[in-house]
Amino acid sequence: MARLRGITEEEATPEVQELFQRQKRMFGDVLNTTPIFALRPTIMEGSTALAAGIDASGLIEPSLKYLVYTKTAWINGCPF
Repeated sequence: MARLRGITEEEATPEVQELFQRQKRMFGDVLNTTPIFALRPTIMEGSTALAAGIDASGLIEPSLKYLVYTKTAWINGCPF
C-alpha cells in the first residue's frame, strides 16, 4: 500500500486531467507516479519536462522506446 494518496482524476486540475487522459491514451492507464507528482504542480511540471526532454533528445531509437517502457514497467512491477 502506498504511503501517499495521490490526486484522483476528480480532484485534479484541468492540466492534470489532460495529462491523465494523455497517459491513458498512450499507456492504457495513468502512470503510478503521476497522481503523486500532481500533489505538487512544480514537481509534476519538472518531471513532465524531464521526460519530454529525454524523449526529444533522440538518444533512444523510436523502435526501442516502447521496449524500454515495457521492460522498465516489468522491472517495477507495473500492472500495465
